[in-house]
Amino acid sequence: MRTPPDSFDTQLSVQELDPARPRLLETPWGPMALFIDAGEVLCVQAFCPHLEGPLFQGSVAGGAVSCPWHYWRFDLRSGRRIGLVGAVLPGSDTLRRCRVSFDPRGAIVLHAPSLS
Repeated sequence: MRTPPDSFDTQLSVQELDPARPRLLETPWGPMALFIDAGEVLCVQAFCPHLEGPLFQGSVAGGAVSCPWHYWRFDLRSGRRIGLVGAVLPGSDTLRRCRVSFDPRGAIVLHAPSLS
């Protein structure tokens, strides 16, 4: 069994991202989505932990993304669920997030996801 790498070069620059639409990526750790919020590139898991709704198709406002299926809302920086929607339903309260950095060419590099 092969261990996933600690980092992943997306080969994408910030200029290739659309601030109005998250970018779905297949990574060594599964599907992740790139968001731009207040000029910052952020990366969280692409599907909602509740029922696998497509977070990468959700609405983004105020540094948070809302799942289009059941409106669970998550802070893009902390990964934590915010609000009361779904408070008593099964599913994780935290998204997996990747730290984002840039290589010398300016390409976006993702680092292995965490829940903290």
